[in-house]
Order: sequence, then structure tokens, then C-alpha cells
Amino acid sequence: MLAVPQAEEIALKLHEFVVRRLLLLIPVMIGVAIFTFAIAHIIPGDPAAIQCGDKCGVIVDYTEDGEPISAYEANRIRLKMDDSVTVQFWRYITDLVEGDWGESLLYHRPVVEVVKDAAPITLEMSFLALFIAYPLGIILGIISAVRQDRMFDHVSRFFAIAFVSLPIFWFAMMLQLYLATGTEHGGICDPILGTEGGCFPIYGRHDPSYTYPMDGYAWYYPAGGTGFHLVDSWFVTDEKLATLPSEWGSNWLLFKDTLKHLALPCAALGIASAGSLLRYMRASLLEVLHEDYVRTARAKGLSEFRVVMVHACRNALIPIVTILGFSIGGAIGGAVLTETVFAFNGMGRVAVTSIQYLDFAVIMGVTLITSVIFLLSNLIVDITYAIIDPRVRLE
Repeated sequence: MLAVPQAEEIALKLHEFVVRRLLLLIPVMIGVAIFTFAIAHIIPGDPAAIQCGDKCGVIVDYTEDGEPISAYEANRIRLKMDDSVTVQFWRYITDLVEGDWGESLLYHRPVVEVVKDAAPITLEMSFLALFIAYPLGIILGIISAVRQDRMFDHVSRFFAIAFVSLPIFWFAMMLQLYLATGTEHGGICDPILGTEGGCFPIYGRHDPSYTYPMDGYAWYYPAGGTGFHLVDSWFVTDEKLATLPSEWGSNWLLFKDTLKHLALPCAALGIASAGSLLRYMRASLLEVLHEDYVRTARAKGLSEFRVVMVHACRNALIPIVTILGFSIGGAIGGAVLTETVFAFNGMGRVAVTSIQYLDFAVIMGVTLITSVIFLLSNLIVDITYAIIDPRVRLE
């Protein structure tokens, strides 16, 4: 047990450490803002021309001198595209601070609302994928290290490399083919489990049979909910549940349905990450198992299980914490393809659609919020690392 003054000193140092890390985020965020602004100006295309389409030459107004103003020129004036780059950048920064991220040309809604609806979908899928990947990768990595150069080690390393090497979109489509279709299309579930049309839904966040035509599935979720349907499904009122078919007429059944729809996308993201984590965990544990304190623990007569799980794994897990920040970024990046394959309207799919239609405001918004999530996740990793690793100095 730490003495009270010592504990207070550590807490104070940790507080100062967190404040310093937060202050370091300020120049990074400025760099991110410059990067997102630059993207919008580098991408080929003219937002003014996109908005007016084939009617850019139509006269929509006249100047005070009687000069005609075309739809294209009117759009440039409205979007203030004739201002200098520095003026446009300053306006962009001030609008960001004020919460005005612009209007989406594609969705005809404020960008903040588009991102607010899309972000929980991506984060829910990414976090659940990592929830699968971390335990699976760590456990298999420990077994592989303990059984070094045996059959299990060779097989696990082979599959780890295979899953890391497989393109996510191809793996996602294979999961759809074999686990979300009937036997007539190549599915393998129906004869084994007695299902009909596959074990899992092939696309979407919910079963479409009860989500349409009533303005999508959002109508029965609580207003102002989290956007994470695994959470919100527990807060649907009995009144609304009574309007659903009996197979979805309870909070548990809604939660189960959401989980089933997330299973394949999360497996596509998580298994690839698990392969990387297996290799990292194996390498880290093998290095720790050759340390002097591990040999000392064995010399004292401790069981191999206690040596590995209590003494070795504790230190071998420290590098894995560092990888967590990059794993979150990788999961969000992988969501671009996964959401497209499984028809999830998260940030990845929104970004792809916005790029196709040159919706610059949404592209900038998605890039910015993705960068913020990545920076915050790495901040949390830094803080966690400082807490669990005594070698990291808090001064």
C-alpha cells in the first residue's frame, strides 16, 4: 500500500502529465485543420459547378449595373469562393469553433448532423470488433508463445499471417457468402444449424421487415439517444415495442437483432486485427520469458501457469497497450470497406459517397472527426501506459 502523501504526489504528477498531453494536442489539431482544409482545395472539382449541374449557364440574377449573373457565378458568390485562401481558412477555423461545419450538398443537411448520425455506427462496429480482436489475439498469442515451435504455434502463426494479408472487403464478402446465404448460393449454415437463408443477416443494422416504410428504424429509438443501438435498444419504450412483431417485441430481442447484424462486419474487422495482435503478443511474451526475474520465479518452484500468467504476461501486455491506439485508427479505416460491403451508413460509407459526389463539406467533416477520435484514443493510451508502466516518468 502506498502512503497517503506518496499517493497524492503520484496523482498530482499524473494530473500534470495529462494537462501537458492535452496542451500538445492543440498544435496537432491546428495541423489537422490545415490538412482537412487543404484536402478540400486539392481534390479536383468545383463545388459551385457541382451544385448547378447542367444549369450553370442559366441567368438567375443581375448586378446593379445590369450585368447578368449565371447560376455558376451565383454559387461562387454564395460559397465565397472568390475570397483569398487565407480568408477562407480563417473563416473555416472560426466556423469550426462555432460548430458550423457547413451544409451537405448530397444530404441537404448540416454536416454536423450527418457526422453525428454516422459516427456512432462506425464506433459501435469498431469497438465491438476490437472487443473480439483483443481477447482472441492475446489468448492465442500466449498459447503460441508457451508452445513455441510446436504444432499449435505453427498453425496459429500461419492463420495470423493469412488473416492479416487478406483484403478486408474480400474476407467480408466470403463471410456473407458462406454464413449469410442459403445452401443454393454456397452457404454452409443451414444444413448444420437448421437455419433458413444463413446464420446471420447479410446487410444492414436491423431487419428491414420491420424498419420500413416508417422512416427507417430510428422512429422507435429514444429521441436524443446515444446512436449506439446496442445501448439504445434497452431504452425503447413498451409503447413502441408493442408496435413491433412478436419476434422483436422486447428490449432483449432488439439487442439480439442488433448484435446479429453486427456479427459479420465485426468479424471481418476483428479477425484481421486479432492476427496482428497474436504476433505482437507472442513476440512480446517470448522476450519476457527469457528475463532474469522469470528464471528466478521458476527457480523458486512456482508453477509454470503462475510464472506465465502472473509474472510474464503482466509485463508482456505493456507493448500491446501501445498498439491499441493504432488499432482504433485501423478499425475506423477498415470500416470504409466493411460498411460499404454490409450497407452500414457509418462514417466510412458516408465518406466514400461524399467523395463520389464531391461533397467537400462532408469530406472535411468526416476527416476532422476521424482525426479527433484517433488523437483522443492515443491520448488515452499514453495516459494508460504512464499508469501501468513504472518505467515511464511522469515529470
